Amino acid sequence: MRHPEREENSGVVLEDGNKTYVFRKKPVPINDRHTRAASYRRSTVKRKSVITEGYVPSHRISVVTLKEKKQMLEEQDTIHGVVNIFREKILQEPEFTETGFAGWRHRQTQRWNSFTQQVQNIANILEPWSSSFKTVEGRFGTAIMNYFRFIRWLMFMNLYMMVIMMCVTLVPHLILTDSTNVTISNKTKQCTEDYGTHLDNITDTENIGNKIFDVLQGTGWMEQTVLFYGAYQNKTLLESETTYNMSLAYLLATGGSFLISFFLIVRNTGKGIKQGVMNKDSTVNQYTNKVFCGGWDFCINDEKAAKRRHQNFLQELQGDLDTQRLIWRKQSLTLKDKIKLYLIRTAVNIFVIAALGGSLYLIFYTNEKMLELQKNDSSKGNVIVEALIQYMPSITITLLNVIVPLIFNKLVTYEDYTPVFEIRITLLRIILLRLASLGILIGSLYRIVASPADSYRSDCGNQRWEVTDPNQQGTTSIKCWETYVGQQIYKLIILDFLVGVIITFVVEFPRRFIYKKFHSTNKLVNMVGQQEFDLPKVVLDIVYSQTLCWMGLFFCPLTPILGFLKCFIFFYVRKISLLTNCVQPVRPYRTSRSNSLFAAVLFLSFLLATIPLAYLIGSISPSQSCGPFRQYMGSFVFFDVIPNEIQTWPSAAVKVFRVLGSTAFLIPAILVVCSIMYGYWASKEGSKRQAELIQEELTEEGRDKQFLVAQLNEILEHLDATNS
Repeated sequence: MRHPEREENSGVVLEDGNKTYVFRKKPVPINDRHTRAASYRRSTVKRKSVITEGYVPSHRISVVTLKEKKQMLEEQDTIHGVVNIFREKILQEPEFTETGFAGWRHRQTQRWNSFTQQVQNIANILEPWSSSFKTVEGRFGTAIMNYFRFIRWLMFMNLYMMVIMMCVTLVPHLILTDSTNVTISNKTKQCTEDYGTHLDNITDTENIGNKIFDVLQGTGWMEQTVLFYGAYQNKTLLESETTYNMSLAYLLATGGSFLISFFLIVRNTGKGIKQGVMNKDSTVNQYTNKVFCGGWDFCINDEKAAKRRHQNFLQELQGDLDTQRLIWRKQSLTLKDKIKLYLIRTAVNIFVIAALGGSLYLIFYTNEKMLELQKNDSSKGNVIVEALIQYMPSITITLLNVIVPLIFNKLVTYEDYTPVFEIRITLLRIILLRLASLGILIGSLYRIVASPADSYRSDCGNQRWEVTDPNQQGTTSIKCWETYVGQQIYKLIILDFLVGVIITFVVEFPRRFIYKKFHSTNKLVNMVGQQEFDLPKVVLDIVYSQTLCWMGLFFCPLTPILGFLKCFIFFYVRKISLLTNCVQPVRPYRTSRSNSLFAAVLFLSFLLATIPLAYLIGSISPSQSCGPFRQYMGSFVFFDVIPNEIQTWPSAAVKVFRVLGSTAFLIPAILVVCSIMYGYWASKEGSKRQAELIQEELTEEGRDKQFLVAQLNEILEHLDATNS
């Protein structure tokens, strides 16, 4: 029966025979903000009654009506009362104890979990620089904090490489005696003596100034130290006819260092990608998850830690909101604005390509100019001029690495990219500049050490062993080309470190002082502004340093020590500069996948350092005047030491390696590996599609819940209206 006054309402007959009416109001759209706000204000009005002492809002005690339950919860002054009731009720429950083997296993599991948690707590306490990470994260966000974690990660990777090189090559070189059962030709002995005489002639005439410059250049007395390849010999320990093959150990130590670097990079990259996929937010619940789910750590009980977390959370929200505003603004662009934007991007990319080409040509030109100036006798005797000539390619590369990225950072602001993509495109351009610069340098060095040259006599495995042209007697000869390559990379490492420290203390600190003193009176100073932490630049700086460490590992085996010390010093230099000189960036960096981005750039640099070195080891003959491979002659290359060692093994092992290296094994193995990779790829695609479907289901469930909550609020409002 319809109500006479409300045609849209239906009547319901209850068990006691009475009749009531349920008034169905017109459904209100969920997206109506004003309606939801009004409903929320009505639902939060406090009632006069008080919740009963024994009330437990649980399924164990039935509530008369949904309205009473809602009323009792709303009448509680704070949520702590309900929480206390829950806590007391849980504590009154009898404890369930297992018996027998299941109970024993449960107790052992609890003890093991407690032990592992204690060990993890101790490890967190002993974690290096943990307090520094918290300070940086609180003031500048997680993305910049991840950069400092990245420095620490590189420092420990260099530590592992340092341990391998020292234990396998340096320590045996220092404690073992010269081999007496290794046949060394008279030619090798003569080349070694000539190289030693050449070094003695140089060091005998050096003064204190020359020796100081030798530290910066790696020449003179530094060339005879264990820092460079040439100082190592094929030393062996003779015990029961057992021989320590230094040449094999040297090659395996280098390969082991590259392998451990590869595995660490892949592991770190995979971890970053996994975290990025797990933390990926959809457009529906992006801000909801940050605000209500993952934005706050409820275990924080310290006011200082809470303040840091607040600041970090604010940085994340600012980055997300800036990105969203930029996306909305791009969606509202007219056709004219889009054409103008694409023209600007095209012009910027053309300029970037031209700048890269000009930079590479300048590096090639300075390298050729250095060789030309070395032929001039007038530079001999002047220590400073000789040092500048030696450092010409290194200075050119370093200056380009400082100036060109500043231009790229300025140009990218006109391309109107999102902050995340802006970092990526800037990293890509700078890494292309730096890696291409190193590529040009490697090509120039390869041409010097591997190609025959006019006015030189090739001997002892060196193409520039001795000058034959009487008019060019001032030209420097190369009597150990491996050490010569190591010296060039060593100079780049030293110069890169010095430039980084000088820029920090000579540019950044005075800039902060000048701005603080004159920003209110000088418009130019105010326009330049304070220093901002340039994340792409500093990431590329540390990646470039690590690339130099890898490139020089074979020719300068103690470069991991230099890399370790550089990471350690740069951590404190960057931290002091960040906390003292830098301000919050105008466009905050987002945390999303920053670790995986750093690792991806590092992996690209790793490939650049590995491929040329692998080609060199497998194609060029070693010098007969220096190094642990000096006893090998003819067409021997570095890698041949491994097949030669395998030939000394038992015949069964040799046959196994021959089978593993044959085409009959490699082709099926490659097919099996490709099949496995395809299986993983198909599984990944299926998991990706399943995740998308689950995400769609969660989105629909969220909308259904919103609809049900809206309907529930309507029913409760009607019940309130009925009682009133």
